[in-house]
Amino acid sequence: MQTTRRSGFSLLELIVVVMIVSLVGFLVFSSAIKTQKKKEVLDPTTLQKTFRNSFQGQGDVELFCINKCKECYVIKDREITAYDGGIDFGKDVEVHLLDKDNHLVQIEEQGRIKDKKICLRYHLYPNGSTTEMIITNNQGIFYLPSYFGEAKKVTDIEEAKALWIKDKYNLRDSGLYY
Repeated sequence: MQTTRRSGFSLLELIVVVMIVSLVGFLVFSSAIKTQKKKEVLDPTTLQKTFRNSFQGQGDVELFCINKCKECYVIKDREITAYDGGIDFGKDVEVHLLDKDNHLVQIEEQGRIKDKKICLRYHLYPNGSTTEMIITNNQGIFYLPSYFGEAKKVTDIEEAKALWIKDKYNLRDSGLYY
């Protein structure tokens, strides 16, 4: 009696091997995709945190936005690059600052680049402080502190002004920065 020797794999064995390889590949690549760092959408409440996380310790970095705050750019080491994350500053963006007499001043013109009006300028300094400002838009009113705390949505511009003044005097009297 002659025995036939089987060469190769059966269809069932090939299907099982393909399934195992596919499953391992799926697990490896799905975990790699999850660990990729996503750029957070810039809006008045995430601007400070996102900008610090992205550029802290990289020197003097500035963000400026044009086209009614729909298009933003980053200036770092004298190089201008487009911001590659999402942007959602809302409509009708206005920036307010507090002058030396504690009066709110709306900044109408923050400069121009290529003949386009800059609607927002935000600075991250080497010491970790940022531009302190109040941003108003169709979504609300937001206070962005310079040193401590996170951006806050407030009910009205007077509340934002009060937070600014409070932070200014707390910082000056704290002895933490000199």
